[in-house]
Amino acid sequence: MDIMKVVNQAKDIIFNPKGTINKLKDEKITKQDLLFYLIIVGFPTFLGTLIGYGFVWGGTQLLGYAFLLAIITYILIIIGVIAFGYILNMLASSFKTKQNLMQAMKLVSYAATPWLLAGIFAIYPAISLISLLGGIYGLYILYIGIPILMGTPKEQQMPYFIIGIVVYIIVMGVIFFIVGWLWTQLLWSFVGGYYYPYGYRPPFYR
Repeated sequence: MDIMKVVNQAKDIIFNPKGTINKLKDEKITKQDLLFYLIIVGFPTFLGTLIGYGFVWGGTQLLGYAFLLAIITYILIIIGVIAFGYILNMLASSFKTKQNLMQAMKLVSYAATPWLLAGIFAIYPAISLISLLGGIYGLYILYIGIPILMGTPKEQQMPYFIIGIVVYIIVMGVIFFIVGWLWTQLLWSFVGGYYYPYGYRPPFYR
């Protein structure tokens, strides 16, 4: 799998999710392919975090901290998507669905695509909430993808989807708690205990 193939797949998933998922349903891919896919589509989130926290919000004085935060956020989010796939697959049998790890991993990777791409909006706090719209659209992709990729019976699709949302919120909630805690610690280590959200200035810079 090359970068342009990933870019084209991500674009197709955004603009034609149902048709694209049907097309990719029987595609033979490896775990490495899916990891590569997540690395590429997750890059806007890394870039948005780096620019937003390192240039726009914190200024260049925090660039090193922002880079560290962006890397950790990038890695944790990819781990979170993978963990979500494993859990969703483990729950499959509870909804009369045959477990299939690769199909579950496809499903969560495609569902995460709009959210990961929308992570670029972290570049500016005022528009960062737009990424939530990407997450909501991702839930729609998850919903339409469950019967296609997992073969879930119609009467079990909604319960499986709802449980999937709960698991997703828990997994990502933990990740963003860690990210928020880390950023707070980095800020406190930088300003020496003095933190001003709008134009902070540590005592030793006055």
